[in-house]
Amino acid sequence: MKQHLSIQNQMGMGFMAFAMFLGAGNLIFPPMAGYLAGEAVWQAAAGFLITGVGLPLLGIVTISKVGGGFNSITEELPRWLVILLGSTIFLIIGPLYAVPRTAMVAYEVGILPFLSESANTTSRLAFCLCFFLIAWYLCLKPGKLLETVGELITPALIILLFILGVSPFVISSDSPGDALENYSQTPFISGFLDGYLTMDALAALMFGVVIMTNLKSHGITDPGKLFRYSISTGVIAATGLGLVYLSLFYLGASSRGLIEMPDNGAQALALYVEQLFGPFGNILLAAVVILACLTTAIGCITAASEYFEELSERLSYAQLVSIISLSCVFFANLGLNQIIDLFIPVLFLLYPICIILILLGLIRHLLPNPYLTYRATLAIAFLFSLFDALKSSNINSLDIYLDTFNFLPGFNTHMGWLIPSTLCLLVSILLGRKQKTAEPSLSED
Repeated sequence: MKQHLSIQNQMGMGFMAFAMFLGAGNLIFPPMAGYLAGEAVWQAAAGFLITGVGLPLLGIVTISKVGGGFNSITEELPRWLVILLGSTIFLIIGPLYAVPRTAMVAYEVGILPFLSESANTTSRLAFCLCFFLIAWYLCLKPGKLLETVGELITPALIILLFILGVSPFVISSDSPGDALENYSQTPFISGFLDGYLTMDALAALMFGVVIMTNLKSHGITDPGKLFRYSISTGVIAATGLGLVYLSLFYLGASSRGLIEMPDNGAQALALYVEQLFGPFGNILLAAVVILACLTTAIGCITAASEYFEELSERLSYAQLVSIISLSCVFFANLGLNQIIDLFIPVLFLLYPICIILILLGLIRHLLPNPYLTYRATLAIAFLFSLFDALKSSNINSLDIYLDTFNFLPGFNTHMGWLIPSTLCLLVSILLGRKQKTAEPSLSED
């Protein structure tokens, strides 16, 4: 039987992936980074595109290449470690951080400008309940994600984003000023690290499974076809994300004369749009943000529920969707800034591990001893990213111990894991080749 996906369905799949990735962090971090980067905006944007677009695309490629889910790209690790690592990633991407953040960004940008300050607590809870009730309902029908997200919600989202994205280029605005904070010294590295906050590389390990599931529901079962259509889906999504990021970076950089220093990217975006478009801008931005955050929440809850369903013998997919949705309501009510500050050290710990996993998955077939390379490289990445995480936690009592590692290139910019992990990867490959070469001579004896 000829397995073929029409151009319309391919575009629908790409739009679905684009919409799932384009959530809270994708909308609030680029404007803030652009605002701080000023004249160095394009250097910061280049770093951001690596972790915010390049790595997610490679993540989708890796998942489609191995033809399975998260467990398929970690089979060289002990099962208990795979479960621990997978559960941690899916909890962070799901109910603990990423999904609650989508609701909070949707609330602060899309709802709060229309409310009085005194209504914050009650209105936030009411909005979260409504937001996750809709997400819960749509997640109960995962096979319909392509139609619901890709063909219905995403076209409206793209139209609204186009209006917002082109505004900095066609409406008169100030030239970017001097770079501020870390962007004045290391704009590329600062942008690279800001890409962590989107968590799209982590999400790619989840959404890759969602993409494969939806392709199979459309009759695509041949491994070669699944790989091909997964790649095309990823390219469409990555192209859309890249264009959105570039426009939002420039939006932030050109807004210095319009708004004072914002507290966060959500505030920067809301103030910019209000200044340029007035009440109409608030309505436009509310529609963009709520749609974007809702689609991401749907994708994350679906993927997390499917993952934990595989691990659990008692809980069904529907029950897990309900549990995760209720958990999201609780954590979302902590507030946006509190959620972001709480989990930044966790991202500094997890992201290097995720980067290594994706890269090892791409070159697995070239490794002479995959077990050695995976375990050694990930152990070193974990150790040094743990130091980065502790450094970002700003616990003063640890400074005297962490200062010991200042000799490491990149340690002061939270990139101390890169050189040790790279060296470990190369050494493990050399040792694997040497071991493989020695095996025939041993058998001859």
